[in-house]
Amino acid sequence: MNSYIKSNAMFMASGILFTIFLFVALLISLEATESWDRMIGESLYRIGEMDGFFIFLSYIGSKLFFYPALIVLTLFILFKRNWYLALFLWGNLVGVRLLNTLLKTIFSRDRPSLDHVVEAGYYSYPSGHSMNSMAFYGAIAYLGYWMIKKSWLRNTLMIFCFILIGLIGFSRVYLGVHYPLDVFGGFAMGASWLLLMSGIYSKVVHNKKINSFHN
Repeated sequence: MNSYIKSNAMFMASGILFTIFLFVALLISLEATESWDRMIGESLYRIGEMDGFFIFLSYIGSKLFFYPALIVLTLFILFKRNWYLALFLWGNLVGVRLLNTLLKTIFSRDRPSLDHVVEAGYYSYPSGHSMNSMAFYGAIAYLGYWMIKKSWLRNTLMIFCFILIGLIGFSRVYLGVHYPLDVFGGFAMGASWLLLMSGIYSKVVHNKKINSFHN
């Protein structure tokens, strides 16, 4: 019963975050808000002159890092014969990337006119790096919360993951390829997707345990 309650709570939270994502999209459509968003983004562009650091952060928030890292993680998981967990992680990452492309197409927001420090294509809202990082590193934090028994290690991992997510999002504004609301919307949608997938995964694992008990 607790697993079902937990899953339903995740679905509700996912819906709330999706609503927040839509609200951010509405703000972007307002001329006054968009002007403010552009102003803030330009003020944070290359602030502090730390290009190398933020280029690195942008890299570990990209598919160039995610897929090799997930392959290594999957090999370890399959060695433990946890097929459902492997499917969850792949569905989470591939799904969030496809969803991001769809949403960018729908909202079609142009990227900042600043000189981009790194290459960036397609539309701006929502930020793919922010959305994908929230889903990928958020999943690691979620799994760490349930699987790591030592509280200090569990808490350290979770804090590290969410600081990393925040820095990756900020790197996209710093590098001049996104506005702040692109990043905020990406975080909201990435978290919404992660909670949806986590709720489904929780239900599947719960049903598996029930079936194993009855068999």
